[in-house]
This record gives sequence, C-alpha cells and structure tokens, in this order.
Amino acid sequence: QQDQPKSYSLSEGTFADEFHVFSIIWTESEIKWLVDDNEFHSFSITPADRSEFQAPFYLIFNVAVGGNWPGSPDGTTVFPTQMQVDYVRVFQEI
Repeated sequence: QQDQPKSYSLSEGTFADEFHVFSIIWTESEIKWLVDDNEFHSFSITPADRSEFQAPFYLIFNVAVGGNWPGSPDGTTVFPTQMQVDYVRVFQEI
C-alpha cells in the first residue's frame, strides 16, 4: 500500500506571511503531520516494510531549491534565501 501525502493550504495568505506551527506526532504505530494543529496526513508505521520508522533518527531542516514544487529557479528566484525557525521541541512519552 502506497500512502499519498495530502496537500494543505491556508484559507488565506501564504505561509511566509507569518510563523506557523508544524508538528509531527510519532507513536509506535502511526505518524501524523499537522500545520497549526490541523492534521493533513497520517500513515501506519506497523507494516514490516516500514521498519526504518522504528529505528533511531535525526531531524534535518533543509531549504531545497528546485524540484516539482515550486519548480526550478529562474531569474525571479530570490537568493540568498533563509528558513527562520523559532524553536524545535521534541517530547517523548514515558
């Protein structure tokens, strides 16, 4: 089974207009993605072919350029660019 990510759009404005809270809730059986407390995707991590989600991991933040979204850079692309992160919190249930 292939899970296809769902898209998420703001009701108005663009993401760059203000800060947003991006969350991941990762349990033993499922991962959920949220933006400003609105869940937009989830999938089960219990199948054997998803065992990598049961292993240790690192958080990586990346400002990607090009690809399918928003497309390859051109003369209108603003460089240098930046990602502003106010904070990162990781919680673990005990």
